Amino acid sequence: MKTLKGITWNHTRGYAPLAVTAKIWNDFHPNVEIQWEVRSLWSFGEERLENLVKDYDLLLIDHPFIGTAAKLGLFIPFDKYLTINELDTFKQDSVGFSHKSYQYNGHQWALAVDTAAQVSVARIDLFKKQNLALPKSWEEVIALAKETGKVAMPLAPMGLLGSFFTLYANQFGKPFTPEDTWNIERGKGVQVLNQLKNLFQLIDKDLITKYPVELLNSMAQTNDILYMPICYGYANYGMEGYAKNKLSFGALPSENTEGGTLGGVGIAVSAHSQHIETAVEYCSWIAGRECQNTVYALSGGQPAVKSAWQNPLLNQLTNNFYKNSLETVEKAFVRPRFDGFHHFQTQAAGMLKDYLLNGSKPETVIETMKNIFK
Repeated sequence: MKTLKGITWNHTRGYAPLAVTAKIWNDFHPNVEIQWEVRSLWSFGEERLENLVKDYDLLLIDHPFIGTAAKLGLFIPFDKYLTINELDTFKQDSVGFSHKSYQYNGHQWALAVDTAAQVSVARIDLFKKQNLALPKSWEEVIALAKETGKVAMPLAPMGLLGSFFTLYANQFGKPFTPEDTWNIERGKGVQVLNQLKNLFQLIDKDLITKYPVELLNSMAQTNDILYMPICYGYANYGMEGYAKNKLSFGALPSENTEGGTLGGVGIAVSAHSQHIETAVEYCSWIAGRECQNTVYALSGGQPAVKSAWQNPLLNQLTNNFYKNSLETVEKAFVRPRFDGFHHFQTQAAGMLKDYLLNGSKPETVIETMKNIFK
């Protein structure tokens, strides 16, 4: 019996499809057992991978870690185990840059199995009941917050930083060039900081510690939140029976559909694994079109293949989550992936938090972020 251990992130979307696919794999490969464990969203976004690769064969990861993983040789390159045609199949059916986001220095370090970007989320039933219109600009978001007191946004570290990137990209262009150079103009960056501050002054200060799942859970179970202008999308919350109230995800509050920060998850194989070929075979199956459109999506996952996002059945089951979010996700920008970028993320997020809580000078925040990035 071969036993492979995997680690994913702690949510239905992160765990359920892997548990199901692992059992199906075992059904047809009785000599292989795949055991999945979970880690927190904080760990997923910020914890170093060096120790995890010694304990796990399979890892669900965020793409900004790819540069460091490549430099340290933490994962196997899929291009040494799969043919060009096999990899091209994943590329051709990818939602936006999902597949490419796990490429670095000429190698494919993970396969995209889950795709998301920062979009908006609303309780449409409450909007209709109160005869309210969905915001189409940041000014209208502020007005809605003032009028209802029921606007929120997840502002725990990576959510806050992603929101800064998203607002900047939506209004002024990508914060970083394709060559991973700084592309944030100080004056425009200050304008975005002021926009975030204007909203923060109108919402619960405890949101500075909240991750998307906490607020989505509250939004789906109570009437305390009716709108979030920027939040990573979760198809689960559009499903009948998943929670008390269905949520509706869609475009950012802007006439421009570009700018969302790309999220999602890739599956990587540890270079320390004793069962690399088996692990690659399993990864290729769950990342493939057939599994993504059926087992993966129907067991609570959020696929990374475009054919699934265009699948009428999956849209019917998720309150048109995929249809309403697709354009924003397709146009989402990929954060840099060079070795050390995740360290920049941690420091920059801390600076943004300090700015919102303590009123740091916005010009200084932008300049210091720039210097840390360089």
